[in-house]
Amino acid sequence: MAIAFDAASSSGGAGVTSVTWSHTTSGANRALIVGVSFFDGSLQSITGVTYAGTAMTNIGGALGLNNDRAQQWKLSNPASGANNIVVSFSAAVDAVCGAVSFTGAHQTTASLTGTQANATGNSTAPSVNVASATGEIVIDTLAQFARTDTVGAGQTERWNATFGSEDGAGSTEAGAATVTMSWTLSTAIDWVLVGVGVKPAAVGTTVEPFPGRL
Repeated sequence: MAIAFDAASSSGGAGVTSVTWSHTTSGANRALIVGVSFFDGSLQSITGVTYAGTAMTNIGGALGLNNDRAQQWKLSNPASGANNIVVSFSAAVDAVCGAVSFTGAHQTTASLTGTQANATGNSTAPSVNVASATGEIVIDTLAQFARTDTVGAGQTERWNATFGSEDGAGSTEAGAATVTMSWTLSTAIDWVLVGVGVKPAAVGTTVEPFPGRL
């Protein structure tokens, strides 16, 4: 079973201590990746991310030059159907949150993703080179200060929003030995971009939806 896109969703807020929204997963060998972009001006942090009440695992993140932060979180075999994602912060932030679920993904959370790559800068051209492999899907998360952003060639935009002073966006692209994830900003500004490869299910492994669910 090849890894494939299932669904995307997003939410956010200005001056919030948590963000809650519904995301629907379906299919076999499910996985969920959540990307969070937030303004970290007073060293706020994410205290946890859950889906259907299950804690997600932090993949990693990076802090930009202007205290924008991007992080990614993961969960193998999330509950199927419509369930809430909850992102909690240590203090009030401007935040953009996005989620993408996949089918045909690895069913061990520790082995679900490769090594996260990150880059920061001040320009109109955020980019990061992500080590991946054929058969994977790369997902990125961009954080920047409220500029219009356009997704790079070959990528599929999955979310893009602005809340308060924070703009966040995410996209996916088919895996390869090295995948360059990029965006174009309307004017130069500090930015941070992280990306990671999501791995397919091990051969012969299939986790079906719960009986009676999607």
